[in-house]
Amino acid sequence: MIGTELLTESRIVARPWTPPAIAPIRRPDSGGGRLVRGFLLIGVVTLATHGLALFDGVVLDDYWHQKGLREHGWSFSGLMRTLDISPSDFLETWWQTREVKWHYLRPFFIVCMKFVYTVVGDGSPVALHAFSLLLHFVSAMLVWRLCWMLTRHASLSIIGGILFAIYSHSPVTVAWPSAQNVVIQTTLLLATMLCYLRASGLNVGPETWMDGRAPHAIPLPRLLPFYTALTFSFWLAAIFTRENAILLPAILGAFEFSFGGIRRLWGRRRIYLAFFLVGCAFVTWREWMGISPLPDVYCQRANGNWAEYLPWLAAKFLHYLTVSIWVAPMTIGPTGRYQPWRDVPGDCLLMLGIVAFFGVLYFLAARRARGWWIWPLWIVLSVLPVLAVVATPHSGYMSGVGFAVGLVLACAAVLRFGSRHLQRVTLITAAVSFLSTAFMTPVNRLQWMATYAAERYLPAWMMVSPPTREVRDVFFLNLPFANVYVKPNLVARLGDWFEDVNCHVLTWSPQALEMSERTILEQEDVHRFTIGVEGQAYFSRFLGRFVLEAFRGKERFEAWQTFSAREFDVTILEADSEGVWKLRFTFRKPLSDPSYCFYLTSRVCGAARIRFSDSLSALEAPRQVVGRVIAPNDWELELAAGQLRGGRAEAAMPLFAAVLSGPAESAAKAQRELRPIVEYMATALGAKIAAAFDSQEPTTEVWRQVVEWWTGHVDDRALSELWLHRRDFDDLRWLRYEIEWDRIIAGQVIRTDLYLTGPPYDGPRGY
Repeated sequence: MIGTELLTESRIVARPWTPPAIAPIRRPDSGGGRLVRGFLLIGVVTLATHGLALFDGVVLDDYWHQKGLREHGWSFSGLMRTLDISPSDFLETWWQTREVKWHYLRPFFIVCMKFVYTVVGDGSPVALHAFSLLLHFVSAMLVWRLCWMLTRHASLSIIGGILFAIYSHSPVTVAWPSAQNVVIQTTLLLATMLCYLRASGLNVGPETWMDGRAPHAIPLPRLLPFYTALTFSFWLAAIFTRENAILLPAILGAFEFSFGGIRRLWGRRRIYLAFFLVGCAFVTWREWMGISPLPDVYCQRANGNWAEYLPWLAAKFLHYLTVSIWVAPMTIGPTGRYQPWRDVPGDCLLMLGIVAFFGVLYFLAARRARGWWIWPLWIVLSVLPVLAVVATPHSGYMSGVGFAVGLVLACAAVLRFGSRHLQRVTLITAAVSFLSTAFMTPVNRLQWMATYAAERYLPAWMMVSPPTREVRDVFFLNLPFANVYVKPNLVARLGDWFEDVNCHVLTWSPQALEMSERTILEQEDVHRFTIGVEGQAYFSRFLGRFVLEAFRGKERFEAWQTFSAREFDVTILEADSEGVWKLRFTFRKPLSDPSYCFYLTSRVCGAARIRFSDSLSALEAPRQVVGRVIAPNDWELELAAGQLRGGRAEAAMPLFAAVLSGPAESAAKAQRELRPIVEYMATALGAKIAAAFDSQEPTTEVWRQVVEWWTGHVDDRALSELWLHRRDFDDLRWLRYEIEWDRIIAGQVIRTDLYLTGPPYDGPRGY
């Protein structure tokens, strides 16, 4: 008593002793409270982040998949046909000489899609979107549960679930029903892992953490039959959803080894033998089914050139790792090049630096937490099976589990074991990563909406002057690759009769989402026309490599090559190492034949209906009508300008007369009225005269040429279809620019392929 009083008077207070630098583990609160908080917070964040995807409708591959869901039955062969995508089934390309097919063996995925789409949704894509959103929420909750089991930290566990919910590669994956296989697979794999931990009786909590020492000998309980059965059921469903699920037993074995030791892992050898045999049976069955390989460029192959391929593969692996833990779009990246280590060494060093920084910091922060290496392994195993495939956002979705759990585990471990300096660095880095992800996710959502808008822009313009029922062949000039499913889109808009119409791609736009280069379209006679492009060639850069190497081979186009298609012949007029600059198309029937329908995409119009002349004399004899028109007075000029803006082509004649022979003031006013309309129409119709408006002050001779072109090519119908509708689709047009705007902004900060701001990609090499 006396000693205690003296100590108290000396202001020395006895405190419970704790090991140095080790904070006590928090006492867990009630399980019900944690569940409610996690459910509400993660649910609200998931809905806020991805809820708008419910209204996205049908995008890209969805057209073909949902057509198959409607038309094919429930038989195994019918379900598998639904997954097959052959572009030649809906688009004819005159240069194609080899079969191109996306062929998958994913029966459980397509059964889920068919049930949700046809039974639950009754043919509504909203049901598929809702299913993806629900699965993503379930996965986020499973990540929350996993984080809680590993750390027993309530707040960090919720952060882990939220981080997965807002993972930057999730907006496209969750919003796109065709990528639903990745969402289903991830949910199933998380369920498999949690069921296995329960079946095995393995304790993975923080009470097992030790400072670098081997785990104690842990008794090996008998596997719980019910949870073991669930483990195999979920895993088999995951394998039949997406093939890379076959690697999950490596993660389960990593848990056994980390938290139970090598003896415990050996004690479970029978179940891992079962995993191995099932995996071998699946691989054998897949080979027996004869699944077609993915197309070239989309899936890069060595083709005997291992000296170049292996460094490329290493750069691809590094790119996947980088964008799994760093906020950058998982789209092409430096591996859009043949030799990224040589062509963009700075990008490769940047990726190495990012991976090294986060890897070293993660190791220092989490190394005392048992099983810390499992989550980098998860990311590696997520990307390894798709290593040779072109980087797309849904390929990175599964990595979100490793990223979220790893970040939470590092924070929990550093709070318990780390020095104050390491804690500060780790927590600041984790906060920056969380906030950066929260920023990047809506940006990626906007970029997905840009793709959505780009796909709808062209068919929306086509509906201004749609093909009539007498049309048998529709020909697209400068079709953006985003409109590869233009035929299924038009079938949905026009009706089933359009199924019998043949859609031909005469030229792809050099850019995937839009046509930003000037095009010159000239009719030579009633059967022939030429089309040329300025700025970037046709069949150039990465897209050019794909449409050539996948559809034809590595033979690059050369000048004066000729090719034959069913309805026409093609002659390459101008070509060089960059691509094709000019082509001539010669048709079997007259260009004005009512069974033909032509559309031209330009930088101002998504799809201008081109009506070629049916008379050779009309092409050879320009109309001389301006000389018969007297220059108007001010009142007549105002009247003519108003009529021209309203869609009357003849109203341009008094304005042309004012430009050519009127007083200077009237000429200037007439030019101001004429120029935007003439320039727009010339650009939309691919007229050579459009280049005349590059000058601020076109000469009188140029205006005479404009008059000749106008009188021969522009009438009231053309103005009503193009000029009067020029603002109708501005919402789609401006939303489509989101990707380009983001690239411009990112380019002001850094020039790198990580953000698609680097130099242009390599074009086709040829032999």
